[in-house]
Amino acid sequence: MMEAQGAIMPGAVAIAGFYHETNTFSALPTTFRDFEDYQFAVGSDLLDRYEGTGTELGGMILAARERDVDLAPLLFAAAVPSGTITRGCLDRILDMLMRALHDADPVAGLLLVLHGAAVAEGVEDADGHLLARFREALGADCPIVVTTDYHANLSSWMVASADAIVGYDSFPHVDMADRGAEAVSILQRLRNGGPLAAAFRKLPLATVPQRQPTAEEPVVRILARLHELENTPEIVCGTLAMGFPYADTGDLGASVLVYGESDDAVNAAADEIAGLLWSHRRDFLPELTPMEDLAGAIGPEAEVPLILADPADNIGGGSAGDGTVVLRELLRAGASGAVVVINDPAAASDAAEVGVGGRFSGMVGGKVDRAHGEPVHIEGSVVYSGEARFRHSGSYMTGFVTSMGLTAVVAAEGVQVVITSLRTMPFDIEQLRAVGIEPAEQRIIVVKSATAWRAAYGPLAASTLTLDTPGICPSNLARLPYRNRPRPLYPLETDDSFPDS
Repeated sequence: MMEAQGAIMPGAVAIAGFYHETNTFSALPTTFRDFEDYQFAVGSDLLDRYEGTGTELGGMILAARERDVDLAPLLFAAAVPSGTITRGCLDRILDMLMRALHDADPVAGLLLVLHGAAVAEGVEDADGHLLARFREALGADCPIVVTTDYHANLSSWMVASADAIVGYDSFPHVDMADRGAEAVSILQRLRNGGPLAAAFRKLPLATVPQRQPTAEEPVVRILARLHELENTPEIVCGTLAMGFPYADTGDLGASVLVYGESDDAVNAAADEIAGLLWSHRRDFLPELTPMEDLAGAIGPEAEVPLILADPADNIGGGSAGDGTVVLRELLRAGASGAVVVINDPAAASDAAEVGVGGRFSGMVGGKVDRAHGEPVHIEGSVVYSGEARFRHSGSYMTGFVTSMGLTAVVAAEGVQVVITSLRTMPFDIEQLRAVGIEPAEQRIIVVKSATAWRAAYGPLAASTLTLDTPGICPSNLARLPYRNRPRPLYPLETDDSFPDS
């Protein structure tokens, strides 16, 4: 449809995105409404909404302005991580993207924001499926540059369909705008100089988020070497994608992807980084605090504020956010000065009916499934009720506005229970401030997250415990009933399963 013969095509550069991290073990299917409720922007609204934000789109828009690149905004759709995307939803968004692309014809390239771990009904590699549709529509000569999440399960299909894929270099994710700007730079390079050599390595390695922070070992060492290679003349960019272990697909696992000026250079670099990553595989095994040790750990001697991470109910990994295991234990132990966020629209509505100053008595949490605990009865005064939203002030998606929907805060003994109607990831400190809670004044803050919470609460945390909680984002991957994953896959298979160990 939009094939061009010259090195530089006429027209503006299209900008678009489809972003979802799919937990295939979730009981919550992802529908079109989920995208509408979180991030959905069409046409010029995409530019208006994301310009100046610390997102990939924000970085792309700024870099395009600086380089006098005209942008043709198509559509951006993102949903909070959750279960498998319905096929109707995927097809509807893809049709909207293709229609918008047709209306923008001709275009001189495509900047595309993907997550890299999207799964839909009947489409295991939804990112590859979408990329292939764009390639078919744009033709072989139109450059496509993609940004992906650090947790992307990169596939050969994705790599074959794009001219370049640029992954995040940070976890918690604080470099999204930088990667967006880098994508613009690479697209301009492609338009002026032709294709790049690529080397892709898929490793039989699954790791959990607690061991993946990029400022900590072993990742900091691996990324440092990758960045050294990126600074050599023949390497343009490299990506270390640690993968998303809760998407049960044949592409699950860590990847290394390198682009450069020659096949020899990119293959040597990719082999070196892949070998270094594999050599550190045992260093990715997590360290956890058993739930039976929690009561002793939150006593008067605890260094506070104490952050309790509940990784198995990780909203950013696709869980329901209504796990009750930690809440139940805090109430049982008589904790004081604690804050727990629970997603429960029905309980939030019930508390709103009681009203601020009234007495709430009811069951909260544990309603989507029982994987994260049974509903817990709480009783206490309603100290906040209303529609809650906040603007991100921290390093993650700076400037973006997140809605928690109808929200209530119930002071139940020594625990403030924040009950939301929309699943909200604990990635910005303004989440609690939006409902009248100052994080620095709390003794204990429970975050339903594995690692990304550090962008918000890391600076104020005096101590941290990562708990061995049950759920669909477990730290022990052997708990999950995988059916489609690669085999062998470390650590689910032992070293003797890998002949080159």
